[in-house]
Amino acid sequence: MKKRILAMLLALLMLAPAALTSCSEGTENAETTAADTSAAPTAGEEAAEEVNVEELSPAEQRALIPDNLPEMTFDGRSYIFAVEEAKAYEIISEELTGEATNDAVYDRNLRIEDRFDVKIEVIPTTNPYDNVKNVVTSGTYAYDIAGFWNFKAFVPIMAGVLYNWNELPYVDLTQPWHNQLANDPATINGKLYAINSDLSISTLQYTYGMFFNYNIWENYGVTGQNLYDMVFDGTWTTEKMLSLTSGIWEDTNGDGAHDRNDIHGYSVYLGLNTTDVWLAAYDLDVATIGDDGTFEITFFNEKTVTALEKAIALSYDEVGTFRNTTDWRDVPRAFSEGKIAMTQLYFGETTESLGEMENTYGILPLPKFDEAQEGYYTNAWDQFSVFGIPLTLTDADKDVTGIIFEALCAESYKTVFPAYYDQALKSRYSAEPATAEIVDLIMAGRKLEFTFQFGENLSSLPYMFRQMLAKNSTDIASTFKKQQKALNKVIQRVIDVYMEG
Repeated sequence: MKKRILAMLLALLMLAPAALTSCSEGTENAETTAADTSAAPTAGEEAAEEVNVEELSPAEQRALIPDNLPEMTFDGRSYIFAVEEAKAYEIISEELTGEATNDAVYDRNLRIEDRFDVKIEVIPTTNPYDNVKNVVTSGTYAYDIAGFWNFKAFVPIMAGVLYNWNELPYVDLTQPWHNQLANDPATINGKLYAINSDLSISTLQYTYGMFFNYNIWENYGVTGQNLYDMVFDGTWTTEKMLSLTSGIWEDTNGDGAHDRNDIHGYSVYLGLNTTDVWLAAYDLDVATIGDDGTFEITFFNEKTVTALEKAIALSYDEVGTFRNTTDWRDVPRAFSEGKIAMTQLYFGETTESLGEMENTYGILPLPKFDEAQEGYYTNAWDQFSVFGIPLTLTDADKDVTGIIFEALCAESYKTVFPAYYDQALKSRYSAEPATAEIVDLIMAGRKLEFTFQFGENLSSLPYMFRQMLAKNSTDIASTFKKQQKALNKVIQRVIDVYMEG
């Protein structure tokens, strides 16, 4: 019992790193490497009982959590993923390159292949969501797992070609390597068809934070520590952000007009995924669906109107804000060139647009709706990976499918996640130790709205906030009235898929 309780405490520890760091007297910035992780104690209950947890690094604490999988072997069987070609890096690495995340994936696969006598393989495809539908329709067992963009999950789900993860043996959804923030709201009537876990590195890469340029802010008398203090004091709100950014505009070419090469307090491209993040930041739910099949569209209410007003005030400020109307990818480029004091970016930009940035930058959470809001929240660009099991899964293959997937998720949590999270975000790109604590805070507050899996199928319901923001409109009542009947019908069709059987 003592060992089991310790394992549970360690799981909770990993689920809430921000809460632990914010309650400490100082900020701990653990610089974890792949080598550190491989040297950690073996993941077993016996090891957990023999060590003092408080003396271990975060990576070592992760390694202590047992995966509880049986020691079975599968005679060299191929374990095959069909995934979006651009996301194959999450599953397989062909060789060691010296890049931390790549090498962690390579080492992870070697350990699992040796432990269970399997061969992990990938079938790259440009359309895995339609592919799995075709495979099941033809009655073919072509691969074990399909990986697809979250916002395209509705294609195989609505086609009824995916197996329920809750019925697969050895997959323990209570373990910290499975993302409950995504999986819990996606489970209806006990059925989960598209799972998210730490096997999906893209979920981390696509998570949004509010990036800021130290150099610009210091020119206006604001230090990075001033901004961090607002976050930790609970006073970092949209109103506070607007009060700061609205005073920053440097007309660099002296033409009296706002343009891309001027220096602005805030910049945004309206109408795309970068503004979807306000739904999460303001703790807004699009819809709620009960296990009994009842549902409520919660987007159309007074709080949403107020939230739009806040986002509009920031996005349409006539002095400090520059609205980029040509290219959403140009916003991170302009930030990297020192033209923007603050903007929301996904973390993957640290190795994309910001890789050669000369100015120092820091990261904040998205601001709160108001100071009364309990926490800081964010979401991820809805092109992160989720995984499904083709319905052609046979009884004979259930054990290997569950065991290897669970092992991959667990090892990703213990080694791949730290390689990307700790090195790329919290160490290499941190301007100061407080940034590491902020990153923990952001990750702990990820709200992954379930309806994004059906965005194109639900009359673009989860995208209405971005659409109304782009139109500079808060007229929710008339929008709802026009679409209510159609929305009710499509939501009912989604529910019917989960209520069958």
